[in-house]
Amino acid sequence: MVDDKKDLIIGAALKRFSRFGIAKTTMSEVADDLKLSKANLYYYFPDKFSLIEAIVYQIIEESDVTINHALETITDTLGLLIRMLDIKKEYFEKYYMLILNLQEMNISDEKWVQLSEKMFQREVGTISKIFKKGIDNGELVTFDVTSTSELYVAMVRGLAMFCDRATPHALLDRDEVNRILEKQKQAAAIFINGIKK
Repeated sequence: MVDDKKDLIIGAALKRFSRFGIAKTTMSEVADDLKLSKANLYYYFPDKFSLIEAIVYQIIEESDVTINHALETITDTLGLLIRMLDIKKEYFEKYYMLILNLQEMNISDEKWVQLSEKMFQREVGTISKIFKKGIDNGELVTFDVTSTSELYVAMVRGLAMFCDRATPHALLDRDEVNRILEKQKQAAAIFINGIKK
């Protein structure tokens, strides 16, 4: 029963955050949406950050199903990397306001730093699986998988940040997201060409 209530709270908060953004959503509004008392809400989530963290982990778990399917069905490394970028785009579009807000959060706060690092390491883990599969299949040369995966993830994220800065103070529209995605796909192809046998 506790998990059901937590899931309901996460679902309601996710709807609000995705529609209005994190900063413009209060814990009271989430409680009101569910006809819960604030005390009941705070019993499950003592602050907004703990609720945001739970939402992030739920989205990650949801995306893991899609990612694992891709890992099982796509055989070539570049195809897998392209699919990972497409999955990121799908989730960006699905949770647009939430993801934009997460990118703007106070990253100097230790709890945000830790959450950001966990997300980075999780992405590195996925890319490591892809590179290891490519090495095992004989498609890629042998290399240090972990450090190369970290480099790849940093490169893809850096491209997104750099391209995003080209339109400061403006919300990314679909065309801008597609432009960033195409640059990331081009970079992925160049990256893979450098480590192919």
